[in-house]
Amino acid sequence: MTHLEILLVEDDVEETSSLKQLLESFGYSVPHVVGCGKTSITMARETKPDLILMDIKSSDNGIASDECIKTQREIKQLDLPAVFLAPSTSYAEFRQKTKSTDPVSYITKPYDDFELKHVIELTVYKNDLVKEFETSENYYEAIFEHTGAATVIIEEDTTISLANSEFEKLSGYSREEIEGKKSWTEFIPEEDQEKMKEYHRLRRIDPTLAPLTYDFRFVDREGVVKNIHLDIGMIPGTQKSVGSLLDITELKQFQEALAKSEKKFRSALDNMMEGCQIIGYDWTYLYVNDAVSRQGHFNKEELLGHTMMEMYPGIEDTELFAVLRRCMGERVSDHFDNKFIYPDGKTAWFELSIHPVSEGIFILSIDITERMKTQEEIMIKNTLLEEKIKKEQERLQRKG
Repeated sequence: MTHLEILLVEDDVEETSSLKQLLESFGYSVPHVVGCGKTSITMARETKPDLILMDIKSSDNGIASDECIKTQREIKQLDLPAVFLAPSTSYAEFRQKTKSTDPVSYITKPYDDFELKHVIELTVYKNDLVKEFETSENYYEAIFEHTGAATVIIEEDTTISLANSEFEKLSGYSREEIEGKKSWTEFIPEEDQEKMKEYHRLRRIDPTLAPLTYDFRFVDREGVVKNIHLDIGMIPGTQKSVGSLLDITELKQFQEALAKSEKKFRSALDNMMEGCQIIGYDWTYLYVNDAVSRQGHFNKEELLGHTMMEMYPGIEDTELFAVLRRCMGERVSDHFDNKFIYPDGKTAWFELSIHPVSEGIFILSIDITERMKTQEEIMIKNTLLEEKIKKEQERLQRKG
């Protein structure tokens, strides 16, 4: 490990020269040399070296000087890696005085040159690991806290060891009341616990034996039951699991209301006199009511899931299908009367209203066969009457 910049804290001029030369022979840079005291602290703050190497000098009685100890403590507060060269004659006393500073590394004098090099590089390496761990830890703590969902870490004995603020909101309890004190089973209705406890057990035997995601009921501090969507998995190399809980109570309520509304709507459509059908984009019958079944000469089960072309071969070549295709493709509505020819050759007339819907097209059909027959009979009678009148007029003209 080369290209390290070292701040040398040394009061002895003679020691400074030899120590600086030794460090530079290792490939390190020693741009600044200062003595113990405020100057060394100021220099460390300004230059932020890769490492501080401090020579602890003994006082006249052989004990490390108070000035050096004070400087050492202040260096520690800078959160920079440091190596202390401790006087061997007062090492025990030195260690006792420096307990509160928790020096990263120390080496007693006299020392071997390569031992010093090893301690310096090991100190820098350890500091880098600590920084990397702290960064990683802070990163994952931030994700855990700000994931947007209530998140917990669960121990093998079901205890919740860690919970984020969203789980506090969901449960109604504070972290102090939850972490290390509450089991996740306390939030589950009794009738659901057996199944979820089994999932908990199987997940720790083999994660593939338990579902990674499912919905369950959750009881908060006030006894309110909430619908929760859970994503859960094991933390590799541990018997801990991490779970993410999403409150879907409002979604469930909306779905239930929608289902009730759809049921009422379908009931209304089923009992309408008019034919109602929904045709998918692939021309599959998605919905038909009883009236369509009567009009189409097929029961519901025969129509649903099949295409119009399967049920009425050749329909794709008709004027009707051309209108349906235009409504489907251009997402427009149309209204017209259509004469429909059944596979057996029989015919019927229908008044059709076609409208685009999200699933494809909706067709409302009214059987107007009788009306069209009546109109046809009226037209025939009118024609016969007109011919009769014409003949009568011709007879009168000849007589006159």
